[in-house]
Amino acid sequence: SPLARASIKSTKLLEGSSYFHRKERMLRISIRHMVKSHAFYWIVLSLVALNTVCVAIVHYDQPLWLTNFLYYAEFTFLGLFLFEMFLKMYGCGLRLYFHSSFNCFDCGVIIGSIFDVVWTMIRPETSFGISVLRALRLLRIFKVTKYWASLRNLVVSLMSSMKSIISLLFLLFLFIVVFALLGMQLFGGQ
Repeated sequence: SPLARASIKSTKLLEGSSYFHRKERMLRISIRHMVKSHAFYWIVLSLVALNTVCVAIVHYDQPLWLTNFLYYAEFTFLGLFLFEMFLKMYGCGLRLYFHSSFNCFDCGVIIGSIFDVVWTMIRPETSFGISVLRALRLLRIFKVTKYWASLRNLVVSLMSSMKSIISLLFLLFLFIVVFALLGMQLFGGQ
């Protein structure tokens, strides 16, 4: 009967779908294991170190070959970090990926880097230069705190004391403004 044939076809379709779903799940699990391995972490950390060197090597009156090399290296590193982010998102899932504060920070740095690259391509004459977005990439080096316990403790204590430090810096700023105004009043007309 036609109803029996339709149910057999739908069962075969579900079996094929189940096969691909199983294979996709196995791929996701293997990527999750790869992303959480020490080897992957050290590869990413070495890429971060190389990226830091490339960002720090920019100097005044540099040769043209170095400028071209750094231009293409920026695209290469951006592509590699984007690939790392997508691998982690696929392997861990979006919820687990964004659960980690380092991953959220890394995603923000990558989005900022993409914005910087697109802005430089659209308006090269109004480039940010060594911009905040480019300098933000240097903060990726804090990924090393994942396995370096003493540095992690130092960063955590710095972050917890940030509220007091901000209050102190605001007070220091007020003193600077008051004494700058006082200096202008006393010595500005001479």
